Amino acid sequence: MTFSVVIPVYNGAAFIADTVRTVLAQTCSDFELIVVNDGSRDDTMGQLAQFGDAVRVISIPNGGVSNARNVGIAASQGRLIAFLDADDLWSSDKLAVQLALLERHPEVGFLACNYTVIDHSIGGPVAHFDQFRGDPDIVFDTVMHDPLKALVKANFVGTCSNVVIRREVLARAGQFDPRYRQAEDYDLWLRCADVGAFLLQSQVLVDKTSHETNLTNNFVETLQCHERVLVALLDSPLVGKRPALAPAVRHEIVGLRYDIGHRMFNRGQSRSGFGYYWSALQAEGSVANVVSFLRHSVQKLGRLTLEALHLRTPYRG
Repeated sequence: MTFSVVIPVYNGAAFIADTVRTVLAQTCSDFELIVVNDGSRDDTMGQLAQFGDAVRVISIPNGGVSNARNVGIAASQGRLIAFLDADDLWSSDKLAVQLALLERHPEVGFLACNYTVIDHSIGGPVAHFDQFRGDPDIVFDTVMHDPLKALVKANFVGTCSNVVIRREVLARAGQFDPRYRQAEDYDLWLRCADVGAFLLQSQVLVDKTSHETNLTNNFVETLQCHERVLVALLDSPLVGKRPALAPAVRHEIVGLRYDIGHRMFNRGQSRSGFGYYWSALQAEGSVANVVSFLRHSVQKLGRLTLEALHLRTPYRG
């Protein structure tokens, strides 16, 4: 078996059939398809029944997406593991194109293709990798032999649906961590980056769906989970053996905490906002960070004071 395709699904009756069809339509037929039904309470099982033996369905009590993916990995037999979210769609040549690249680059253990996602600010699709084109540490269609430094700065991979990982890389990096409601993929990608080379593929082979039930629609929670992953990374053996990474990790934690603080203020949660500003200051004691803390705090205090005195419209950020 070349590929094991793992799809976790929870209450996905509205879209799981379309997703499965894009896998079964692959031009590369050397794969097994495992769908892990994570305690769905809708007609997910009814939708999957139409595919018969073409899909191996494993039903488990609801335990979250990380646990579901881990169950799928444990049940899989392929030498390459491909993940797909239950509401995303693959191009018909996705597996064939990625297999050819991995055969051409046996040193690559982690491959991620480009994908489109709806940008609600413009009301249309954009290619995910476009936002990273200006970063010299993030390269495309070229093997990244030490991707960890670049990945600390940003989760340029972006999703699970574009990823193929060699089984031996997963065996060394470990599984998805069920403690994370979001950013569980980022946590695993960081560990994979310590194991072997990455390759980012410019070709768009995935269409990522955006709808109201996406977990990542709650962007504050997304940032909080991202922060938790980096805090754990800072105290991990991975950074312990590469101490030069620590300043970069701290810098990203600081930026995330200020960003979360801003968004808390926009929600009217000023106490939580100041709490994140204070935690940003504690993460890095540089002069530049002290200045940032004072600037952000004084600005917000001033605006809140003016609002309290009714000298301006309610605070909007």
